[in-house]
Amino acid sequence: MTSRAESNLSFCNCLALRQASRYITGAYDQMLSGTGLRVTQFSILYKLSALGPMTVNQMSAELVMDRTTLTRNLKPLERDALVASGASEHDRRERVIALTPAGKAKVKAMLPLWRKAQQTFEQHFGAARADELRGLLRAVVETGIHDVQAGKR
Repeated sequence: MTSRAESNLSFCNCLALRQASRYITGAYDQMLSGTGLRVTQFSILYKLSALGPMTVNQMSAELVMDRTTLTRNLKPLERDALVASGASEHDRRERVIALTPAGKAKVKAMLPLWRKAQQTFEQHFGAARADELRGLLRAVVETGIHDVQAGKR
């Protein structure tokens, strides 16, 4: 028999999203395991390769990641000279992150493994459903609920 708490949790949007996120993150991390980086770190490198240097605040917003988590993920990337950071020319209080040549090479080396992870997911879930899912998840981020809950709207 299912308890009321278990039954109510099955309707929790946050729990369902976090479970799916952990599940998929684990699959991608497994595919990228030989590279020494996790998919979150790859995402940072990839965003920098696609968009160019940006401030920590810009990267945080781009990845929908709090600054503390981003900073924690940047440390090993800086240590391994995959990214470099320095003060912004416009505001010395802001830190700008840029991809290094080694970082560009790392992205290039990891892309085939990331593509394989994408392909594996789409084979199991369906390409059309995966495309729909990405759209739905983008819509979740665009709801603005985070700002409402934080009293920003």
